Amino acid sequence: MNKVLEGVKVAGALARFGSLVFCVLQVGDVVLCVGPSMLPTLNEHGDVVLLDKLSPRFRKLENGEVVIAMSPTNFRQTVCKRIIASEGETVGLKHRYNPSKIELKKVPKGHVWLEGDNKHDSHDSRYYGPVPYAMIQGRVLFRLWPLTQLGRLDTVATSLAATVPSEH
Repeated sequence: MNKVLEGVKVAGALARFGSLVFCVLQVGDVVLCVGPSMLPTLNEHGDVVLLDKLSPRFRKLENGEVVIAMSPTNFRQTVCKRIIASEGETVGLKHRYNPSKIELKKVPKGHVWLEGDNKHDSHDSRYYGPVPYAMIQGRVLFRLWPLTQLGRLDTVATSLAATVPSEH
């Protein structure tokens, strides 16, 4: 009887471990975001955030939400950026060499336009273009660390001012 009880305990521990692995792989994750591109929303030296992997599968993410996506320039890395525009919307970009000239870019179907909140130090869609929606790993729900800044992130930033209304 002791062996049966021991087997039940092992099975229970394996079930708990399997549930934890499932949650990390499918439902959510804890991610370290490092770098200056999301200043002042996230700290340059690293914030630990809670990532929601589930909701992007069931609903379209909205402009203003902060997401973690695979880097379009290095698939072994991820980027933390804000959704500025979604498919069908047009983004106005200042020309690099002539700031008075605005270049309009339309976001194609199945893509989003990602930018860092720190426009002066962010490698984002302004450089690599629209990002396929499938590359988004999840949306950032909460900052977990540093504890002094624990809480939800703002869903709207001044960076959204770059979006131009869509032409329907």
